[in-house]
Amino acid sequence: MSEHFDLIVLGGGRASALAIAAAKAGQKVALVERDKLGGACPNRGCVPSKLLIGFAEAARNVRHADRHFTKATYEGTDVKAVFESVNEWIEGVDGRYEGRVEASGVTLIRGEGRFVGEKTIEAGGRTLTAEKIVVATGSYPTPPPFADLPVWTSDNLFPMKDEPPKSIIVIGSGFIGTEMSAFFSGIGVETKLFARGDKLLGRADADIEETFSREFRKEVETHLRASLTDLKYDGSHFYATFEVNGESEVHTAERVLFAIGRRPNTAALDLEKTGLSTNERGFLPVNGNLETAVAGIFAAGDVNGRYMLQHAASYEVQYLREKLVKGKEGPIDERTIAHAIFSHPEVASVGFTEEDLKSAGTDYVSVHQDWLASARAMSSRVDYPRIKLLVSPHDHSILGCHLIGPESSTLMHQVLMLMHLKNDVRELVKMIYIHPGLNELFLSAAVAVLGEVRKFNAR
Repeated sequence: MSEHFDLIVLGGGRASALAIAAAKAGQKVALVERDKLGGACPNRGCVPSKLLIGFAEAARNVRHADRHFTKATYEGTDVKAVFESVNEWIEGVDGRYEGRVEASGVTLIRGEGRFVGEKTIEAGGRTLTAEKIVVATGSYPTPPPFADLPVWTSDNLFPMKDEPPKSIIVIGSGFIGTEMSAFFSGIGVETKLFARGDKLLGRADADIEETFSREFRKEVETHLRASLTDLKYDGSHFYATFEVNGESEVHTAERVLFAIGRRPNTAALDLEKTGLSTNERGFLPVNGNLETAVAGIFAAGDVNGRYMLQHAASYEVQYLREKLVKGKEGPIDERTIAHAIFSHPEVASVGFTEEDLKSAGTDYVSVHQDWLASARAMSSRVDYPRIKLLVSPHDHSILGCHLIGPESSTLMHQVLMLMHLKNDVRELVKMIYIHPGLNELFLSAAVAVLGEVRKFNAR
C-alpha cells in the first residue's frame, strides 16, 4: 500500500531545508536520504575542506613572517590533531540535521529512493506518492582509475581515519585539486599536483589564471599537460607514472588524491519510470522554474548540472521554498551566482570573463589592476593581488568581476550586492569607503573603468 504526501524530497542535503519549511507550513512531507543527512558539503566536501584552511594559513604565516621583518621558525604542524579536530565536527553533522528534520514533523526515510511509476517512489521498503517531488540527490566524485588501490577522492578523504601522509600526489586541478594542494603544502606535506590540461583553473579569466598559476607554483610543485599512465602501491608508497610533454616520469608519494570532477547521482533513480531522462552527461535538465520535463517534478543542486556549487544549491532550494510553500511565481534569477576558490592564492569571480565577452561579440571595457590603492592591502606585504573589472560601455552595468588576493571571497560581496540591487558601476564611485580598508580597491578600479567607458564612447 502506498503512502501519499504533499511533497517528497529526494536527498537530505541542502533540500532538507525545503522539507522542513514545507512541513512547518502544514504540508505532509517525506524526506528520503540514503546516506548521511546534510549531504556532501558538511560531511565530506566544502565545510571540512574549508575548516582546514586556517591551519594552513597559520603555518604559512609563520614561514613567511620575514616579509614583515619578524623572525620566526616554523617547527611543523601536528597534522593528526588537525584532522582529529575536523573529524570531530563531521561526526555531529548527521545528528544535528536529524534533530531539525524530525522536530519539524517531516517523515524521514533512510534508504535508496527510486521511481517505480508516475510520481511514485520506493524507499526504505515503503512506497510513496506525491504530486510534487523535488530531486536533490547531489553528485559524487568521478570514479578514479586504479580504484582497486587505496587512493583518495573527496568522498573518502573525510573523515580522515588513516595516519596523515608526509607526501601526497594530487591528480586534477580546479576547485578541489588546488584547494587541497594548498592545504597540504601549507602544513608542510610534500605536495605535487598533476593536471591533464594546460590551465589550473579551467574557465577562469586569463589574467587571473596567469597570476594564480605563478603564485600557486611558488608553494606547490605543479605539472600541467600530464597524463597518468600507471599507478602502483607497495603498501606504504604509491608510484605514479605520468606522460608529461611526451616524456615518461615516475613520481612517488605516500598518498594519492584524485580530483578529476564530479558526476550527478541519477543512475539509481530509475527516472524513466516516471517519464524523465538525463542529458548526455547524466544530469537532470530543468527549465527556468527548476521544473523537469514532467510537471510537478523539480530538480535542485548539483543533480541538475546548472551550477556545481553549494551556495547555488541553497539558492535553488530557497527559490523552490518560495514557489512550492508560499506560491510565488516567476523564474529563478541566477545572474549573480559567484564562486570562490579557497586555495592559495584565493580567487573569487562573478559574471563573464573577458574571453566570454570576446567570444559572444559583446561590447565591453575592462581594467586589470593591483590593490595598492589600499594601504591595508599594502600591509599584507604581497604584491600579486589583482582585480579584473568588465563593464558595459552602454549602460555601465558590471558584466564580470574577478579578484585574486587575500579575502577575495569576502570582498566580492560588495560587487554582488551592487549587481543584485542596482547594477551600475558608477555607484561604486559614489560610495563612502572606510579608509584605508581593502575595499578601496573597488573605488580605484571603478574610477579607472569609467575612464575607459568615456574613451569607448568618444570613438
